[in-house]
Amino acid sequence: MHGEQIPPIANLPFTAKVELETVNQLPNGTFITHKTYNLDARDSLGRTRNEARRWMNPQTGAEPQLIRVHIYDPATRTRAVVFPLVKTVRRSIQMAAFPAAPEALSLQKAVTSREDLGADTMQGLPVRGVRVTETYEPGALGNDRSLTIVTENWHSDALKINLLTKRTDPRFGVQTVRVTELVRGEPEASLFSVPEDYKVVSETLAQQNANDSFGISSSEAPTLPGFARAGVNGVGVPTCIYCPIPQYTDKARAAKLNGSVVVQAVVTADGRAENISIVKGHELGLGLDQSAIRAVSDWRFKPATGPDGKPVAVVVPVEVTFRIK
Repeated sequence: MHGEQIPPIANLPFTAKVELETVNQLPNGTFITHKTYNLDARDSLGRTRNEARRWMNPQTGAEPQLIRVHIYDPATRTRAVVFPLVKTVRRSIQMAAFPAAPEALSLQKAVTSREDLGADTMQGLPVRGVRVTETYEPGALGNDRSLTIVTENWHSDALKINLLTKRTDPRFGVQTVRVTELVRGEPEASLFSVPEDYKVVSETLAQQNANDSFGISSSEAPTLPGFARAGVNGVGVPTCIYCPIPQYTDKARAAKLNGSVVVQAVVTADGRAENISIVKGHELGLGLDQSAIRAVSDWRFKPATGPDGKPVAVVVPVEVTFRIK
């Protein structure tokens, strides 16, 4: 499971253990708890390492199995996804930064409020807490009554990451990501290297530039009558700050399938991508459309702002192009 998202910022090196926990209550009152951890790092060059491990077995307490490692080098814009179980590496280059669309549309489904929780100290560092409450009216998410999601972040300005995130969502329970065993200083260089005996598969995702209106023409962009457009009348546009590249499925890789998928995503006021759907590219097949959705769901954004300067939710179309060598 994924944990803390680490921005590729130079001269702020660290290593840390990131603990993840989800607690979900079933209709009969039973609580289901899952736990795991990742070992993450960032070096002075801004290179990042994010692990993904399986949930721990609550009966045996055995170490969680490492299933995936994401390594990113901002200098070359190269991302390597390492799969230790099959000794394979998928290496790709992000061709362009996430674009800003002047004609994206705002979607204010949630009534959002922010609360300053003040200052505290975690892992020996000063942090500041913010609680974001999103309330969705009946029907906004297929819900038959009002639904409230609460996200609490405790952010370290010294490292530019959250040291604690707690998200309470009635659909998924309580999800907690906590940074522990933090060590500031240069990590081992081996953490950012790929094992020599692993098979390397090269992949490329080309994202469109800002002038391409997220890769589709304004006539093709999804419309929501009655809502203001981002970039118009004082409404801003979101900026992606962590954009993992969609991965090829095994079938698509075997078929050497190339093509594009256009997805529509709602970027919430706290910078998450939700309500993701395919606008164009269903016909591509072999799972690439769903791969694009899974990747975008992990993206994190600097949210758009409204005329009053406060974060607002917007819906944006994005074209992602799969090319395999």
